[in-house]
Amino acid sequence: MCTTTTNKATTTQTFEDKVRQYAALFDGTKKDFSEVESALFDDLYHDDFQGQDVDKEAKKELDKQRLAAGAKITNLTYKRIDYNKALIQICLENADDSGSGSSIILKLNTIKDKKIIEARQISNEPLDTGIDIITAYCLSDYHSMKRGYQQGEAAIFKGRSKGLLLH
Repeated sequence: MCTTTTNKATTTQTFEDKVRQYAALFDGTKKDFSEVESALFDDLYHDDFQGQDVDKEAKKELDKQRLAAGAKITNLTYKRIDYNKALIQICLENADDSGSGSSIILKLNTIKDKKIIEARQISNEPLDTGIDIITAYCLSDYHSMKRGYQQGEAAIFKGRSKGLLLH
């Protein structure tokens, strides 16, 4: 009896891969937010995404405008700081008529199901000091605990704070 076994190559896309793939869309050429870009956006941002001042639809609209204007991400730095947290820094060059130049954006991203569920801006400075990582850890703990309280889980702390004794 002869059996044939075919090995299928399986690829698993990491969260970092998805971030870099989406950032590659911003290559400086003006383009429409087509179904491809929309699918990549939806694959990166969770349905319950919440930024500091924007929800998922507002973030999608902002990215549509940036793509249409020909914005370019020239550098992306990714640093995983916890099992569900990542610091992502981008250098964004705006190609619109306002001449606003480039900006460095550093955000602490909370990850759920390999998607960004929450994004908090840390600073507009390059990620080159340990203070940004310490700030990110503090924000990570604060927002995790705050989210737990908001969901009625006051007794469960989801942050990394250790040594906290409750009596």
